[in-house]
Amino acid sequence: APAGKVQECGPGAMFGELALMYNEPRAATVTATSAAKVWALDRESFQMMLATAENTRMAQYEEFLSNVELFKHMTKYELCQLSDLLQSKLYDEGEDVMKQGDEGTAFYILEDGAAKAFIGGDQGEVEVKHYKEPGEFFGEVALITNAPRQATVRGADGGCTVLKVTTEDFDK
Repeated sequence: APAGKVQECGPGAMFGELALMYNEPRAATVTATSAAKVWALDRESFQMMLATAENTRMAQYEEFLSNVELFKHMTKYELCQLSDLLQSKLYDEGEDVMKQGDEGTAFYILEDGAAKAFIGGDQGEVEVKHYKEPGEFFGEVALITNAPRQATVRGADGGCTVLKVTTEDFDK
């Protein structure tokens, strides 16, 4: 018996990319339910497009990192390796990037937007730093000292995008 419908696609939707990415057979049959204009991309073109996009991203990250004070001493090779480890993550305004007292498992570089650091204590929570400039970083102390997080950092002023490097990756 044929399997039931698993997805309905509309304008702008895509399908079949997993088979192209992982060189696997298609996981489903797609049937048009009305007249449709569909674009197709062969495996080689798709993989070239992915490789080009990845190379562009890596070059942008290398350029960005070369302007971050913490990494100015690094060679092009080291910057290339570091850029390969970066994970871009978006945080909404008020959303925790890291929390005071937690184990430090990553450090962060502000890519876009703004973030604020707060330290909680007897007087409640006090703002101690406002990160506004791309390239500002935080969370590195926990990587160096293995101490718990000293502050909570949250997205601010509409949120932020940070580049995250985990302790595990950084130690490699």
